[in-house]
Formats: sequence, C-alpha cells, structure tokens
Amino acid sequence: MADQEEESYEEESYEGESYEEEGHSSDSFTEVTHQSWGSRLQEQASKSVIGFVMFLAAFPLLFWNEGRAVDVAKALEEGKGAVIPVTSDAVDASNNGQLIHFSGEATTDEQLADLDFGVETGALKLRRTTEMYQWDEEKEERKEKTSGGGEKTVTSYKYRKTWSENHIDSGSFRKRAGHENPAAIPYESDEYVADRIVVGAFQLSPSLIEKIDAFEEMRLPANAVEQIGGRTVHRTGNSLYVGDSPSSPQIGDLKVRFEIIPTETEVSVVSRQNGSRLEPYLSKTGTVELLQVGLASADLMFNAAEEELAMETWLLRIVGIAMMAIGLTMLFKILETVIDRIPFVGIHIGTVVGVGTTLIAILIALPLALLTIAIAWFFARPIVSIVLLVLAIGGFVGLRKFGDK
Repeated sequence: MADQEEESYEEESYEGESYEEEGHSSDSFTEVTHQSWGSRLQEQASKSVIGFVMFLAAFPLLFWNEGRAVDVAKALEEGKGAVIPVTSDAVDASNNGQLIHFSGEATTDEQLADLDFGVETGALKLRRTTEMYQWDEEKEERKEKTSGGGEKTVTSYKYRKTWSENHIDSGSFRKRAGHENPAAIPYESDEYVADRIVVGAFQLSPSLIEKIDAFEEMRLPANAVEQIGGRTVHRTGNSLYVGDSPSSPQIGDLKVRFEIIPTETEVSVVSRQNGSRLEPYLSKTGTVELLQVGLASADLMFNAAEEELAMETWLLRIVGIAMMAIGLTMLFKILETVIDRIPFVGIHIGTVVGVGTTLIAILIALPLALLTIAIAWFFARPIVSIVLLVLAIGGFVGLRKFGDK
C-alpha cells in the first residue's frame, strides 16, 4: 500500500506540472490521481460504516420530528381557543396568566452604537454586515474507472477573488502560494439589540424581540470614522469601504453596511400576560408565543404558525428519508467496488449494480420512513397512522416484487 500511494503521488505531481507548462493560468490547474482497487475497497468499507450509522440515525430523527409536530400542533390548537383580544394601551390585571393578542408600535428609548465605526442610532436593532475581499477555491472532480478495479480522479482547481461575509481559510487550498487570505475578518458582522422594547404598556420578552426581523437600510451618519486600524475608510453610497481604493479592491479590503429595525415598528403579538411583562404561554404540550411584523389578527397569526410548522415538518421528513436512502446507498456501494474487480466486464457490470443498488436503497427507505412516521402518529392520530401503515406495507410488497424480478 505504501508503494502504491507513493507512485500515485509522483504521477499526481507530474500531471499537475504538465498542465501548467501547457499554458494554463496560474489560477487554474488540473491534477490526476490514481487509486488502486485495494485502496478503493478499504475506503468504501469505511464509507459503508458511515452510511449504516446515517441510516440508523434517520429513525430517531423521523420519530422525534413527528412527535414534535403533534405537540406543537396541539399547543397551537389550545392557544387558538384560549387567546383573548386586548388593547396595548393599558394593562388589565384581570388578564394575568391569560394568553392575549394585541397590535401596536414597538418602541425603545435606548441608543444603539457600533463603537468601531462610530455609528449610533435610536432603533430596536442595529446590524452590521462586513464582507472581505478574499481568494476562493473552486474544485471540480471527475472519476473514471480503470482496468483491474482501480479508479482515476481528474480534479480541476480554479481560484478567483470574491467578496464574502464568511472567512475563507486559504490554508486548506490545494495551491496556497499566491492565494493567501488574512487569518480572520476584522470587525466581523455583528448585531446590537435594545434591552427593553415595549408595545404600549407591555414589555416584550427576549424571545419575542428575537422574532422582530424587519430590517431596512440605515442612512450613515456624517460623523462615521474616517480611519480604522490604520486603514482609510471611504464612504461609498450608503456603505463604508476599508482599503486604499474602492475601484481597485485588494485582498483583505472590507465592505461594511448597516441596517436597522426602526423604533415605532408596528407588530402584532400573541403571548401570556404577567403584569406588564410578556412571557411564553405554557400549554399542555408546549409553549405558545407569536409575533408578526405589521397588523395581523390572532387567527391569521395562528394560521401562519401552523403553515410554518407544516413546512418545517415536511422539510425534516425529507431530510430523514434522504438520510435513509443515502446511508443505504453508501452501505451498498461496496458491492459495486467488489464487482469492478472482475476482468473485462467488471467496470460495466459495476456501473449497472451501482444504479440498481441506489434504486433499491430508495425503495427500502420510503416504506421504512412511512412505517416510522406511522408509529409516531399512532397515539395522536390513529387514522393517519393506519393510512401510513397501509402505504408502508404496499411499499414492502412492491419492493419484494421488484426483488423477485
């Protein structure tokens, strides 16, 4: 194995150099590596273990997701029947402990400040977004099977400069020389939030404040800093540019913009009253606490929450089914690698086996997922559970007929 790996490395280096000598840009090059059948088999065995773990992990994820969906749905149903409308102008002590709904303007008397750039404003939230000019690596692989069960990988690398809010670690680049990024983004993106926000006579809880997300562009004040960290700060429209020249960006230059949620933003709230403070309402199966920007009735807010729950539930269902199918595909992939070893015909048969095992993995994953979901719903929605069980059984019957063929 050591000899095989060393030979592979020498060929990889030679191929990379030959492409550059043929006139390719220094920011784009291709390398070729070879992997023996034994090495592929060993690697695929490890992936099969990972696939099996992924397959098993999908079951508790699906089960938990359905249980969560049932609990939240029941909590919303209970809250919809318990909520009472009030006005935000005054606190009625007789409503203490009740789930209330009201609309009004969210305000604060606090000043929020970004001390780094000298920006200060009266707002509910102040958000700084920082982007840095950096090198980015694009990697594209193409695998080709070779005789004897081996595999050739052709990898193309491209390097380009881009603006990104996230730091790109150039230490992991295949070709680091000439593509170095700073170690971190100075003055990273940040958010400042007023501690006390009220709607009329009611003070919002931190979890309600977190739900306010109606950001809009902020007009920069005239006294924003002109230098930071020894570097010049330019005003470009309603943003700041840290660097020598906005028209000629260099690696490490920054673009900074600011957004706010202005005070007197209208919101609608469903929450539990505790004096003048608001807090989550505890139902039998979970908590209820809703906030929507703008004027909205209680029914509209609960309907929106139910739609959001349905979207989240289906998304996690798809994730769980995909985990099952991908895990089984990784588990079965070792069969394709073994068959590739057969002289003359192994490459072609192995490809067919690969497609077949992927299809089988999907056919196994779907009924198993339906069965798991059905079990999770049995105590909450028996009829739905029975329907899903029938579908799961039908899937297993169809899989058996496919297997017989």
